[in-house]
Amino acid sequence: MSKFSLPKDEAVETPVDIAALQAFAAGAKERSTAQGKPWERHNPKALPKHNVSVRLNDYQMEVLKYVAEALDMSQQKVLRKHALTTLEQLAEKIYAERAAKMDSTQPKAT
Repeated sequence: MSKFSLPKDEAVETPVDIAALQAFAAGAKERSTAQGKPWERHNPKALPKHNVSVRLNDYQMEVLKYVAEALDMSQQKVLRKHALTTLEQLAEKIYAERAAKMDSTQPKAT
């Protein structure tokens, strides 16, 4: 017997109240949508302080180089401007879909 094992006492375990568990989960979902969009608590104009490594194949790298040269911008600025614009649009879409889904699962007030 391992010196770190604890004796199992079956009498200690309490039964799970399924209704209470579902109410708890529903409350957690409500809270997450009621708090708003997680990215809105940050300043979009703040100086960058995080780095992300993006792996690109030769084709993708050539596209990035071409666009950066054509726009006379650095590759990093091209990615930041255009990729983040697309990510923001996607985040808004996902957030709206989740909020609509949450609204449809909420009981209607009468």
